[in-house]
Amino acid sequence: MKTKSIKDYQMNYLKSNLVYGFISLCLLGLTGCSNDVDQVGNDLTNASSDKTTNIVTDFKVAGITTATTASPTSVLGITSSKWKINSSTGSPSSSSQKYWDDITDSGANYATYSDTNYFYTDGSWVYFKAWRGTKTSSSSGNPRTELREMISGSAANWNGSSGTHSMTWTVKVDKLPKGKDGSTGVVCFGQIHGPEKNSNGVEVDDIIRCQFYGTANQSTGTVKLKISGYITETVLGESKTYTGYNLGSTYTFTLKYYGSTVYLYNGSTLVFSQKMNTSCDSNYFKVGDYLQSVQSQSYDGSYGLVGIKNLSVTHTN
Repeated sequence: MKTKSIKDYQMNYLKSNLVYGFISLCLLGLTGCSNDVDQVGNDLTNASSDKTTNIVTDFKVAGITTATTASPTSVLGITSSKWKINSSTGSPSSSSQKYWDDITDSGANYATYSDTNYFYTDGSWVYFKAWRGTKTSSSSGNPRTELREMISGSAANWNGSSGTHSMTWTVKVDKLPKGKDGSTGVVCFGQIHGPEKNSNGVEVDDIIRCQFYGTANQSTGTVKLKISGYITETVLGESKTYTGYNLGSTYTFTLKYYGSTVYLYNGSTLVFSQKMNTSCDSNYFKVGDYLQSVQSQSYDGSYGLVGIKNLSVTHTN
């Protein structure tokens, strides 16, 4: 009877007190907390429930984090038929670092791909990391780790003058890089990309870039939302900036393109809208971490870090 009561105690203790009790003790700084948790884990190894044991082995007090075997693509719920991963291989500080427009061309498995230098997850957020001074796409001198929209496995290529095209995503920017001026930092975390030249022969390239603008290597505090790209720099003559944003804070943005007009919402609040002044063909969404104003700079350990979750895209006629 004594052995049975101990097991019953262990099982009930885990269910009702393990997470709450030991995290609370650790937060209070009481000594011996981690040893106690280890002892409970050891005791439960001998308990009769495999399910209980699995819960214990997934629980880590150090850093108060939860172990996860989930991949970034599974956390975001994306597949290669809808998103291509622009990323890199090799250490960012090494000459062997190589940029891949499609990371699967490097031999990486899309479903399991993860690299703590560029693209990884904590089980809740998927982190995109891009480093100043690393190799990038041939069309840009600014390093990136991004997702590029696909439709049924082919490059998305839709027209903003017909139908409604929307991308919604939750984002937090944790770190800005050091710009080429040495004092500012800018990260683009979402965009509508157009063709280099549209059907009218007009160079449009980035239709709109959603960016956070602050100081070099900034990791806390206030930043500005900076809207750049053809829609502001060409149509309006300059980028637009908005105050009231912070690094590390969570925002849910929606980009919409319909009726030849581009819209940006923060939650349900309209932040920006502007009608295009030329053909609206050949567009696609991008999301992730695209450094700005670091062209031709040397590697110095500076990087941008962006967390993304709850990513969705819709196209309606």
